[in-house]
Amino acid sequence: MEKKKEESVKMTVSPVIRQDGRQKIFVQFEKGSNKAEAIIPGCVFISNTGFGDDELDELKAWLKERQSEVLEQAKALSVMKAFLGEDPHKSRIK
Repeated sequence: MEKKKEESVKMTVSPVIRQDGRQKIFVQFEKGSNKAEAIIPGCVFISNTGFGDDELDELKAWLKERQSEVLEQAKALSVMKAFLGEDPHKSRIK
């Protein structure tokens, strides 16, 4: 009997966005055709297609545990560098 390979969850983080006078970060999770999007701070899921309640609870717990790490990741992103096809984490200034 073949063991089915479990798919990993891919996470995409937006740069920090200022909206309504507050800083927000959008975090998207993907696993196959399943997609869910959350906002931090708060770890509030704003959309979900395909993830079950238990999976969403796990994603939310994981995100709450690592909010500060995700925030640091988002702060390091450069929208303009990504738009130009450059590595958004690298700086040209040396």
